[in-house]
Amino acid sequence: MGLSPVAAPRADVAAIVVGGGGGERLGGASKPDLTLGGVRLIDRVCGALLEACGAGCVAVVPPAVRVPDGVRRTLEDPPNGGPLAGIDAGLRALSVGGDILVVVVSVDAPGVGAFLPALLEPALGEGSDGRIVRGGDPEPFDQYLMGVYRAGALRRVLDEAVDSLGSVRGVGVRRVLRALEVERVSVGADVCRDIDTLADVAWWEAALSK
Repeated sequence: MGLSPVAAPRADVAAIVVGGGGGERLGGASKPDLTLGGVRLIDRVCGALLEACGAGCVAVVPPAVRVPDGVRRTLEDPPNGGPLAGIDAGLRALSVGGDILVVVVSVDAPGVGAFLPALLEPALGEGSDGRIVRGGDPEPFDQYLMGVYRAGALRRVLDEAVDSLGSVRGVGVRRVLRALEVERVSVGADVCRDIDTLADVAWWEAALSK
């Protein structure tokens, strides 16, 4: 699972951590507060991002979740609007210029440290709006919540969705972000495995303990 680490925080890269849903299949547990390998998920994910993203990092999480030092917090209003509404809230909280690259990742992606270098290097093509991970099991698929996007392009498609649908609340991430011109980087299913079930928790606990 080890790709080359990002050398140093980049002033042109920011990050949004989407705090996840209600954890229904985890017995209602708070995903950001899950501890794997002795480290809370939000600390693990934000720690990897802070090493790479010098233009700011914001976590979209409920008030009860403690965020790491150096990470801003926000939440969609009203809460429980889904991950796309979370991205919208996070982008507004970052308040960065359109040329800044914004890493978007769900809090239940402990493998972010492994795939982040592949998102950021090499530089995006001139006509590209971003780059996303492609992977998964049993068949690889586009992982829009594991990607990096030009802030201006991300703002554009979110605003277009609001104009056409009235809101991004409850709207699927793929439905809106697939309008972007993105590059794709293939990774192994293990690297991009997220955490939706107790079996996923057990798998990651074992993987992080090796």
